[in-house]
Amino acid sequence: MAQTSLNPHEAIEVKELVIQEMLGIKQLSSNMQIVQDAELKSFMQEALTTKQNSLKELHTILEAQLQSQ
Repeated sequence: MAQTSLNPHEAIEVKELVIQEMLGIKQLSSNMQIVQDAELKSFMQEALTTKQNSLKELHTILEAQLQSQ
């Protein structure tokens, strides 16, 4: 039988991952406002989009897991 719920240590790791991704998103967003170089700003925008997509994907996975319980 497959386990569908997270163990306590797994839940803590997921929480830390979410916090780290959110912090990265906030830092990139705030730093993009002061960056003048177009190439750097473009790179930062790509990184920001990637982090946002990762966070959305993690949210989708966790939501699906909660609904399956």
